[in-house]
Amino acid sequence: MKLSLVIPCYNEQGNIPIIVARLREILRNHQGVEVLLVDNGSRDETGARIAEETAGDPTLRLVSVPVNKGYGYGIKAGLAQAQGDVLAWTHADMQTDPHDVLTAFDLFRAQKDDRIVVKGRRQNRRALETTFTFGMQLVASAALRTNLEDVNAQPKLFSRAFYGRYLASGAPDDFSLDLYMLYWARAEDYRILDVPVVFANRIHGEAKGGGSWRTRIKLIRRTFAYIFELRRTLSHRALAK
Repeated sequence: MKLSLVIPCYNEQGNIPIIVARLREILRNHQGVEVLLVDNGSRDETGARIAEETAGDPTLRLVSVPVNKGYGYGIKAGLAQAQGDVLAWTHADMQTDPHDVLTAFDLFRAQKDDRIVVKGRRQNRRALETTFTFGMQLVASAALRTNLEDVNAQPKLFSRAFYGRYLASGAPDDFSLDLYMLYWARAEDYRILDVPVVFANRIHGEAKGGGSWRTRIKLIRRTFAYIFELRRTLSHRALAK
């Protein structure tokens, strides 16, 4: 069973050497894993750093997106080129350790059932951040009439069959991709298993989603808009049946 890990990178030039070194460390004794580092239309030297750091390494691949069209778009660009039987994504900022993906992969394989999704559950977060996340999941769960927890936690891991059914087409291009993916897992009765992940501080660059309150408010607005857009879409589908 082969694992493909997609890591979208947008303006992460300072973090690229760190994450590549960590990937080489954790993959040293793991066969059958490929990593696709997506330069997601970065405006800095991210693409050049990925190319330099991964040169000659068949395990680490650069995927280039010329123009940034969103977080989800970058992930989907990587997934489209992935060759694994099991697919995953996580972030490039090292706030969650890429080793968590291997933990999730081990848990997935132990189940011997591909109708499973594995996701992170963040630990050691500050009270305000935990409250924010809890409030968002309450709104999403109520609006979509399903139980959704710690939606934006990383990593996400699932079978190629799940990808083909729900993510290969029609999935959003922005940060709503995490919500969309977990919604369909719940709606189609996939088991969602958690692995605990320690949430660390970012070393370089700026958070693209929930870092400052300015970016966090923008994320809230986008997420709320998408929650209710998805609910309208589902209602129209139900009426059309």
